[in-house]
Amino acid sequence: MNRMIRTAIAMTYIASLPALAQEPAPAAPAPQDSAPAPAPPAPASPDVTQPGAAAKPAPTPEQNAEVMSAISNLSPIIGDVQIVGPWVEGERNGVWRTIMTQALGETKGSRFFFQQVEEREGKPVVVASTEVTEIAEVDGAIVGYRADAPAEGQESNLTLFFDIVPLDGEISETYELFVAPGQPYRFGPASN
Repeated sequence: MNRMIRTAIAMTYIASLPALAQEPAPAAPAPQDSAPAPAPPAPASPDVTQPGAAAKPAPTPEQNAEVMSAISNLSPIIGDVQIVGPWVEGERNGVWRTIMTQALGETKGSRFFFQQVEEREGKPVVVASTEVTEIAEVDGAIVGYRADAPAEGQESNLTLFFDIVPLDGEISETYELFVAPGQPYRFGPASN
């Protein structure tokens, strides 16, 4: 379970970082009558015999078969699945997972679900699954959504922002989904 929470926290942190813009370095003047600079050394591969370097164990045939079965059984109408953050309820904890479906060839009618997943006996288990029914009614296409970092003291809550382009427009509108464990969700146009 700790691995699931660390992964969710890392994914949430990475998603919240702004894209780093890199400016191109100015071209160096061409040297006159000098030998070409030696090529930089190739990066060394990690030596797993060094202390502190741990090699990842290869998946077992059973683990590989489980993953391949899950992938091959994934319906083509599922357009997006994400782990978007951790949750805690008393002694229980896990991650929030989102799933969005889209009928093939359709521009609207997406269905969106959020789930609470926790680890039981070493296996992830979906303990709650909720559909955000309002999303299927939105007259537009969801072009993206992202998690927002929760406020201090509300680390188990989930806030998602959706970018939706109306079918009759070109500028996306922002909608917000707010979820707290054990409470009804709220969905509608973003307030800011």
